[in-house]
Amino acid sequence: MTRDNGLARDIVGVDGCKGGWYAVKRDHKTAEIHTRVCASFDELLTWAPAPAIVAIDIPIGLSSDGKRQCDVAAKAALKWPRSASVFHTPVRQTLGTNFYQEACRRHRVVTGQAISKQAFNILKKIAQVDMALQKSTVDAARVFEVHPELAFMQLRVEQGGSPGGISESKNKPEGHQIRKALLDAEFGAALNAALAERVARDASLDDIVDAFAALWSAKRIAEGNACKLPEITVVDATGLPMVVRY
Repeated sequence: MTRDNGLARDIVGVDGCKGGWYAVKRDHKTAEIHTRVCASFDELLTWAPAPAIVAIDIPIGLSSDGKRQCDVAAKAALKWPRSASVFHTPVRQTLGTNFYQEACRRHRVVTGQAISKQAFNILKKIAQVDMALQKSTVDAARVFEVHPELAFMQLRVEQGGSPGGISESKNKPEGHQIRKALLDAEFGAALNAALAERVARDASLDDIVDAFAALWSAKRIAEGNACKLPEITVVDATGLPMVVRY
C-alpha cells in the first residue's frame, strides 16, 4: 500500500537467497525503498512489522495428499518453458527431515513420487515460514505467497506484450535484462542501486530482481488488484491458504 492510494501500510517483496531472505521494503510515508538481507524469517517480520504487507516467493500452505491447485494453475498460466520454474510443493509430511532420501520416502508414501532436489533445498525455508504463520494469526493475514515469473508475465501483458511466461531464462544475461526492463518503470533507480550494492556472498542478481517483482505484487495485493490462483481460496490442514497472487 503506497502513498498514492491513501492506504497507510508499507509493502515488502521477499525472495530466498544464500544469506537467508532478500527483502525490499517501500515506506508508505516517504515512498523510499530500503533493502535488507535477513538471516531468518522471524528477523524479516521484525524488520517489517504489522501492518506491512509481505509478498514472498515461497510456498505457503502445504497439501497433505498431493499437488496444490495453485501450482498446477501457475504452470498452466506460464506455459512451457517457463512453467518449469514452478515446482510442485512438497507435502506437509516432508517437513522436519534433513535428509533428501528421507524426504523422498515420506513424499512417496503420500503421492507415489519423490520430490525434486530443488524443492528439498528450500524445505527449511518453507518450514520457517510455515511455523511463523501458524503461531501468529496477525502475520498469517498479512504475508502472501507470490511467484516472480507470474509477476513478470503480468507486467509484460500490461506493457503490451504477449501472454504466457518469458521464454528466456533469468539466469542468462538476456533473460535478466528483459526482467529488469519490465521493472524499470516502477522501481528503476531503486533496483539499479540495489544491484550495484549487492554482496555476492549474500544474494545473486536474480534474487534481487525477483524480490522487486515480489514488491510489485505486494503493491497489487495492497491495492486489491492482484490476480490469484486458484480464484477460490483453498486452505491446508492448518488453515493456511494455498493461493499464489501476482
